[in-house]
Amino acid sequence: MPINTNTPTSASITPPVHNHPPTQEPVPNNVVRLQPVGSGTIPWLPEQAIEHYNIENWGAGFFSVNEKGNMCVYPQGRSGTSGNPSIDIMDVVADIREKGLKFPCVIRFQDVLRTRVKTLNESFIKAIQENSYTGRYFGVYPIKVNQMAEVVEEIVDAGLPYHYGLEAGSKGELLIVLALNVDPEAITVCNGYKDEEFMRLALLGRKLGRKVVVVIEKLSELPLLIRVSKEMQVEPIIGLRAKLTTKGIGKWEGSSGDFAKFGLTIPELIKAVEILKAAGLENAVELFHFHVGSQLTNIRTIKDAVGEGARIYAQLKKMGLGIKYFDVGGGLGVDYLGGRSSTLNSMNYTIEEYASDITYNLKQICASEGVSEPHIVSESGRAVTAHHACIIMNVFGRIEIGAASLIPPASPTESQIVKELREIVVGLNGKNARESFHDAVAKKEEALSMFKFGILNLEERAKVESLYWQLCRDLIQLNKRLKNPSKDTRGLNDLLADQYMANFSLFQSAPDHWAFDQLFPIVPVHRLNEFPTRNATLVDITCDSDGKIDRFIEKADVGDTISLHSLIPGEPYYVGMFMTGAYQDIMGDIHNLFGRVNEVHVFVDDEDPEDFYLEEVIPGDTVEKVLSNVQYEPKELARKVRAALDQKVREGALKPKEGVGLTDFYESVMRDYTYLTYISPHD
Repeated sequence: MPINTNTPTSASITPPVHNHPPTQEPVPNNVVRLQPVGSGTIPWLPEQAIEHYNIENWGAGFFSVNEKGNMCVYPQGRSGTSGNPSIDIMDVVADIREKGLKFPCVIRFQDVLRTRVKTLNESFIKAIQENSYTGRYFGVYPIKVNQMAEVVEEIVDAGLPYHYGLEAGSKGELLIVLALNVDPEAITVCNGYKDEEFMRLALLGRKLGRKVVVVIEKLSELPLLIRVSKEMQVEPIIGLRAKLTTKGIGKWEGSSGDFAKFGLTIPELIKAVEILKAAGLENAVELFHFHVGSQLTNIRTIKDAVGEGARIYAQLKKMGLGIKYFDVGGGLGVDYLGGRSSTLNSMNYTIEEYASDITYNLKQICASEGVSEPHIVSESGRAVTAHHACIIMNVFGRIEIGAASLIPPASPTESQIVKELREIVVGLNGKNARESFHDAVAKKEEALSMFKFGILNLEERAKVESLYWQLCRDLIQLNKRLKNPSKDTRGLNDLLADQYMANFSLFQSAPDHWAFDQLFPIVPVHRLNEFPTRNATLVDITCDSDGKIDRFIEKADVGDTISLHSLIPGEPYYVGMFMTGAYQDIMGDIHNLFGRVNEVHVFVDDEDPEDFYLEEVIPGDTVEKVLSNVQYEPKELARKVRAALDQKVREGALKPKEGVGLTDFYESVMRDYTYLTYISPHD
């Protein structure tokens, strides 16, 4: 679409006004495929869009809005430097379309991964220097957060200068880690419950000369490890995980405390020391470990955990264990909300503060206990991967709540209840708004009862509902002019919000939002130099009523709707869901048999006019692949449909050419993308 370059003379930032009066277009089946914009668009400054969608705060220096009104990415961060490359997301969208890929599509900005790895390591290096700490930092990436090969390989490569290692929590993950983590200085941490085969895999890594640490999660694992290591004639590197009393808060608080799933209690730690000394392996214990939960939002929790953990480390060290590494586990948060608070979707600290507080508190306790300062290990996964990926989805229509054709004029023969509701609508004013709303609600309920008893016909009921929704829309406009609108009617603005239909599956692309209300920033990726006039929620293409998003981030707050633009005839409309790089890729399911989405990997290229290139394109799942995953044989399904069509041809119900065409169509759908591939003439 042509870019509107007109900008208001005032730089004041005002939030969009939601729910402008609806256009008087017919709305068949309550669905509007394209919404005309009327006399034109209202200009909006990029700065206004940045503030409204809170991009500056949740974007962590990676995301912004350019002068074209498009979302853009700074893969190396901005950091106050104007020279860092910027990638226009709509340029990436154009490249995706040129390659014939359909939406939804995941975009991975691989350079963001590299930047996050660098930031984490440099933050600890700086903290160690500033605190004159004698140990070093050896971070590990827990691949459970995102096991995609292109993600893990990029992190390993970016971490080479820092001897950045990997963490595995299962045999499958350990097979990956043993192949990829080849740096002899980097450590491999093996967490999770372990059987003998798991132990032997870990000790295979020791045979290769790697620093593979087997973390003891329950006491019965220790004798097993000792036996297997003797059989394989290799000395293990052992880690002991403690259950701290300090607990995280929020969704993952059960990861720590007395009733945590993993780790040893204090009495079990003492028993473990006895077993190790009896086996002559006290010096094989090189790592002390604890974990107080994912997405730690409050720095106070981290300080308390490090304080308790450091005291336990010091006492174990004094008992003769050869501990060299102090592993604080995961939990480094991500500020999805951009609110810089201790709420679930936010965090009240920075990576730099995290590194500094761990280093300082550990140093102080080691000094007071008179023990050596260990190397610091952290298992940060979410903080490394979250920002690097987003999913771009195309909007193909909207549902306008309460939309209707023009209300028929009054008729002498219409029901009394219709006449009464007409009077309520006509008589609405600022003084009787609350009373009129209550009366209209009562009339609507009365009409429903009359319809159930056969007193009111369908046409009359339709008039009642049309009048009711008209009153609600009038109340929304009236409330904008009132200083203190009734609290009974304030919620109508959100209640009547449009439902924008987006081509994606919530259960595949953002399962954490469905599972526990994890918020992800959602922003239109273009037209951000236009005033967004629609108040909306998002619904996906699954047939599940839970397949919707009705919690959004705007202005560092959480609301029930998002500001979007009217759909323009003949033009696509793209919305991006950001910060989906952690967990979403590997936790999504195939609800309604919607499979993995198309994916592209973007790298910075200063010599390219667009500052980027698509390094790799990974097609999403086809229908036949998803069917195979749920134990159907696509060829057998096609055979059965072909046989049924052949039978209809023999019966004369279909012409032979038509039968062949329908067979070919059925088989072509098998080979196609699982998402909507043709949804409007403009896309």
